[in-house]
Amino acid sequence: MTYSILVVDDESDIRDLVSGILNDNEYETTTAGSYVEALENIGKKRPNMVILDVWLGVGDRDGIRLLEFLRKEYSDVPVIMMSGHASIETAVVAIKKGANDFIEKPFDSRRLITSVEKAIETSKLQAENADLKLKAKVSDGVLGRSQNVLAIRQAIEKIAPLGGRCVIIGPLGSDKEVIAREIHRLSQRAKGPFNVLNCRSRSLKQLEIEMFGIEIVDGGSVSIRQGLLEKTNGGTLFIDELMFAPQEFQNKILKMLKEDVFSRIGSHEKIGVTLRVIAGLPSNVQQLVKVGSFSDELHCRLSANTIKILPLKSRREDIPYLLDYYMDQASKAHYAIPKKFSSEAINLLSAYHWPGDVMQLRNMVEWLITVSISDDDSTRIVEIGDLPQEIIDGKKAVNYNTQFISTVSELSIRAAREAFEKEYFSEQLRKFSGNISQTAKFVGMERSALHRKLKSLEIVDSKSFKYEDSE
Repeated sequence: MTYSILVVDDESDIRDLVSGILNDNEYETTTAGSYVEALENIGKKRPNMVILDVWLGVGDRDGIRLLEFLRKEYSDVPVIMMSGHASIETAVVAIKKGANDFIEKPFDSRRLITSVEKAIETSKLQAENADLKLKAKVSDGVLGRSQNVLAIRQAIEKIAPLGGRCVIIGPLGSDKEVIAREIHRLSQRAKGPFNVLNCRSRSLKQLEIEMFGIEIVDGGSVSIRQGLLEKTNGGTLFIDELMFAPQEFQNKILKMLKEDVFSRIGSHEKIGVTLRVIAGLPSNVQQLVKVGSFSDELHCRLSANTIKILPLKSRREDIPYLLDYYMDQASKAHYAIPKKFSSEAINLLSAYHWPGDVMQLRNMVEWLITVSISDDDSTRIVEIGDLPQEIIDGKKAVNYNTQFISTVSELSIRAAREAFEKEYFSEQLRKFSGNISQTAKFVGMERSALHRKLKSLEIVDSKSFKYEDSE
């Protein structure tokens, strides 16, 4: 890979000198003479490194301010600062604000190359450490031994090399992102970037800026912020919980998928993009399409391939394996001694209904390592009493369906209907995170009628309702 370096200095002879030294050492360079020109270059092509003069002429948009912008928007890009008017205070400020190194002009060419090589090595180590942390948190591959997991692994091996779009269907909290990462890892785009956009609880403006990027014109200057489409070009973009996105955003995604081009917010320039899109959707996606909460055409465009992951409560044989795996990962991440689960604890955890699916299980294990259990006793076994209270209490609900039927069988038809409605509408509200507009669409009621029904059933206080149709 050719390493691309942006050289920013207001003096053309310095730009030429630095570029010449770098070119002689087989680095690719581009140059900019001002803050504005640097932003424009970065917007057009993301550099692997920036070498930046502290002073970029008169005005407040100098090198330090550009450094601050880079650290905020491109935190993984190394920055080397240089100055011909250096002082210890200036160097300290630059390093504190995130510069990898500080070089005083005039400098020896060997000093420059050594600084560049050191910054590259540091950047690689940081990337490797971030990858290790991600693997400890998310894991490699799809975990479990159930028939569903075996079928998912076979589907991944078949789908990954093909390069087509894919929909991963499963409950909230399931390992949809893990499946998407595994598809990317086994695909021809594996060397490209993998990025994630979660659409839950995001406004239209937030989603548009993060996905498409934005251009802001201020006087004569243009500030460019790249979105995920540009950052992921050549790789794989995983869009999770797309059904929560406003319809206008869904339409823009559909247009991009049709044309393979898009425009940044605030710009009419068409930008071509080549990437694989994988979407994470809930198990009830067909109902969402039916009631209009999710675009039918968008669903069709995305679902060239479909992978279904069952909820954890439907593949309980995976739970003991997941417990051991996440205990091992959490103990390594926190330098703690891994614990074993007693057979009683495993039985209870296997019977639990896991409303938060695999994410809830993973968080519980993390909690056991960091909060609940001390490392004083290296042989400590996780017993039922060590588990979170909601899981201990959950054992009372293991036979919930049987208990519910038994209870309502003693009631009049009117009381039984009310009991059922209360459970039904409570579950639908939970599914849509309290959003009454989406719940009303799904259950087929007018919003005002649903509001009255919920109040009559005394399910939640009216202050808990969310009425936003677009979020």
